Amino acid sequence: MLLFILIVMLVVVYMTKTVIKPKNYPPGPQWYPFFGCNNIIHAKAIKFGSQYKALQEMAKEYRTQVLGLKMGSDMVVAVFGEKNIRFVCNDLNFDARPESFFIKLRTFGKKCGITFVDGPLWREHRHFVMKCLRKEGFAKEVMESDIQAKTEKILEILKNSNGTPVNIRFLVAMAVTNILWKYVAGEHLRETQLHKFILLMSKRSEVFTMAGGWLNQWPWLRFIAPNWSGFSIIQKMNSEMFEIIHESIRKHREGKVKGSDYIYKFMNEMYRESFTEDQLRGVLVDFLIASTQTTGSIIGFAIISLIRNKDIYDKIYNEINMILGKNPPKAKDCTRLVYTSAFLYEILRKFTIAPFSGPRRTLKDTIIDGYNIPKGTTILISLDDLHSSSEIWNDPEQLIPERFIDENGVLKNTNKVYPFGLGRRACPGEPLSKSFIFIFIVSIIQKYKIECSDGEMPSDEPIIGILTEPKPFTARFIERPDA
Repeated sequence: MLLFILIVMLVVVYMTKTVIKPKNYPPGPQWYPFFGCNNIIHAKAIKFGSQYKALQEMAKEYRTQVLGLKMGSDMVVAVFGEKNIRFVCNDLNFDARPESFFIKLRTFGKKCGITFVDGPLWREHRHFVMKCLRKEGFAKEVMESDIQAKTEKILEILKNSNGTPVNIRFLVAMAVTNILWKYVAGEHLRETQLHKFILLMSKRSEVFTMAGGWLNQWPWLRFIAPNWSGFSIIQKMNSEMFEIIHESIRKHREGKVKGSDYIYKFMNEMYRESFTEDQLRGVLVDFLIASTQTTGSIIGFAIISLIRNKDIYDKIYNEINMILGKNPPKAKDCTRLVYTSAFLYEILRKFTIAPFSGPRRTLKDTIIDGYNIPKGTTILISLDDLHSSSEIWNDPEQLIPERFIDENGVLKNTNKVYPFGLGRRACPGEPLSKSFIFIFIVSIIQKYKIECSDGEMPSDEPIIGILTEPKPFTARFIERPDA
């Protein structure tokens, strides 16, 4: 009997401790034993359509730009507001990544790669990656030539479609991934292999949030509810990734790939402590995941917006026709095609591809906006808040390219849009994505009329998961007579 009472007392003490918030912790919902406030977040996510929207509404409910949460046993703080976001993104104390099951799961159970590692490993390998890519021509004229070649290939596919419906997002995802993979692995991926992987990536984004979902809090769910928890999708995606990565590494070991790409350069450094097989696989995972979704989704939203806004479409075509005529676009033309560039910046603003940037972790006890944030807290940074705040933008829900053009017809406010993050952790693939988006959209409008494929306007309401994606759609591309 005494033992039973002691056990009950210990359970009560433990449960009480799990629901008590640290002193001066940011405002937020009540915590419950085991769940934290996951149950509240989940209910609101169903109501508002995504976890991101749920947290956004909760911040308004508690009238705060620093929202204090607990997900399972993990303390999590969601940060809103330009001042707070800039502070977090530029303070070294927030440079670390969370230690979580979900993050390790994406890289075969190991904490490796560059996206979700930190400290000396991150600094050494991010520097090595960028040095290797630049040496091969990344973010230089040779990359622009690759973009133009891939764009021409897609234009040829559209021509052969003879106006039948086309899934443009898939074509773009294939092109961008293969451009990047050329610098990384010296070759292109097989279309069937990449197609399957892209579909799995899309499903993964819908199932998970940036915090990793229920599976991240209770990894044992993978044993009793693998489908519901999303574990099955992750396993399928990992299997496809491993096949792609293993094949590329094998070919390099056997000397079957010509050139001096990233994989060869990495292998030449494998005598160094951090240059391990796991680290190589982790970096290749980062490349694959980063390249398959973001640019395709941005272009998807751009195409949908052009179909839905004929006046904007006509203005862009007239500008391209007047300034470029039939000459193919180059990346440097973005300063000449002011309205076109303004439209693309507006797409990047209105449809924030990563509503929350990659999660951070505090390296020591710190303060945000007057609130105490304990060491080891996961920080979610709302990039979308920078893009949708009425304090920064007039009528933020409306698509208005003119907001990026000043009275002298020059681009403005471009430094207020952060689709690829900001600070030291900004996405290294930004040059490829931005150049591809500009060259591709200009080329498409220059040569094709774009129409909805089924007589109904495609929806511009996004699907919000880990990333923001357009709802599935197809479009018809009708070649211009004078193209």
